[in-house]
Formats: sequence, C-alpha cells, structure tokens
Amino acid sequence: LLTPRCSARPYPGFVAMADAKTSVSKEEDALIKKRLLTQTTTARQGADPPVKRLVKKYLAFCGALGGDGDDGASGEEEREKHRESFLKELALYEFTLGRVAAVTSANTREMASYSAARGEVDEAVSRAEADIRALRDDLDAARQDRRHKEEYETLRRLCVQLPSRSDTQAACADLETQIAALTKESDEASSKLDLRKKQFALLLHAAHELRDELEEDDAAGVGGGEAIPMETT
Repeated sequence: LLTPRCSARPYPGFVAMADAKTSVSKEEDALIKKRLLTQTTTARQGADPPVKRLVKKYLAFCGALGGDGDDGASGEEEREKHRESFLKELALYEFTLGRVAAVTSANTREMASYSAARGEVDEAVSRAEADIRALRDDLDAARQDRRHKEEYETLRRLCVQLPSRSDTQAACADLETQIAALTKESDEASSKLDLRKKQFALLLHAAHELRDELEEDDAAGVGGGEAIPMETT
C-alpha cells in the first residue's frame, strides 16, 4: 500500500519518521499502483495474473458456446466444463476483489486514524512549544527579578554599614560648630598676632633709639674726659 503523505508542518522528532514514510518516488508509486490493479504481485512465478486468467477462461467458455464442434454429449460436457472453470475463476476473482476491498477499507481507516493521531500530536507539540515559550519568558522575568533583588540586597548592606541620616546631620552640625569655633579662635589669634607684631616692632624701634642714645652718650663721655686733663696741665 502507498504511504500517506501528510501536509502538516514537520516538527523536530518527527522529521526522520516523515522522511522514511515519504521516500518512495513517483515512479515507484505508479509501479506499485499498476501491480496492485493488475494483481501481478499475487501471481506465482511464471503464472498469469488473475485478470488475464479470467479473460482466458471467459474466451474459452465463449468459444465453447459458439464453436462448431460436436453438439452431442461430449460437446455439452465440454461447454459445462468451460462454464464451471469460468465460474470458479470468476468466484476466485470476486473473492480476491473482496479481499482487496477489505484491505483498502482497513488501510483507509488506518490512514484516517493516523491523520487524526498526527493532528493530535501536532496540536500537542504546538501547545508544548507555546508552554515552553511562556515558561522561558517566566524564567527570564524571574532571573531579572532575582538580579534586582541581589542589587537591592547589596545596596541595603552598604546602607546598613553607613550611619543614619539623623546621625549624619548631627555630626555635620557638630562639625560646623567646631569649624565656627576654630574660625573664631583663628581670628582672635590673628588679631593677637597682629598686636604682638606691632608691639614687637615698637619695642624694636624703642630699642634701636635707646641704643643710638647710649652710643651718643658714650661718645660724648669719652670726648669730655680727654679735655679736662689738658686744661690742668
């Protein structure tokens, strides 16, 4: 029997089966069909096919009926012999046709069952592919959600290690107070330093004037001591 050719789209896993079932070429299909019609495949080696045998029996019977031979008992016996032979061959051919019809009907039912099963399989494969795509999308979404959770957890751990907002604001206020106090102390120290510089400069100026006066006094004293002895002499 010919292998049915399905028009459904092949899926992975069924390609090899479909290729194996559709490997018969058109020439082989035609040859098998011809052999089935002529029943040449059921004949014995060297024997005539059933149709040819039936035609021969029929022609022999017709020849016996229309022959010009003896019309006596021997002729009647010969005609009866050809008639029985033809009827037997006809009954055998009808039996063969009935058997072929039964096989054809069974094959037709099998092909219909196969087509229905193939449709169910294709539908199941389509549903499975849709489920796989949906599950793949769910898996991608779950992975993305997991990455987000891991990032959030990393940020949470970093935030836990840092002080709270209120503590940070209090520390900043404390630092600002310390900076203001240090700035005030720096300004006061700068003012005192400027005053000390002025006082030191004034002190140096007074020391220089005092040194100059002492040097003048020393010079004047040395000159007066030398003049007195000269007058006494």
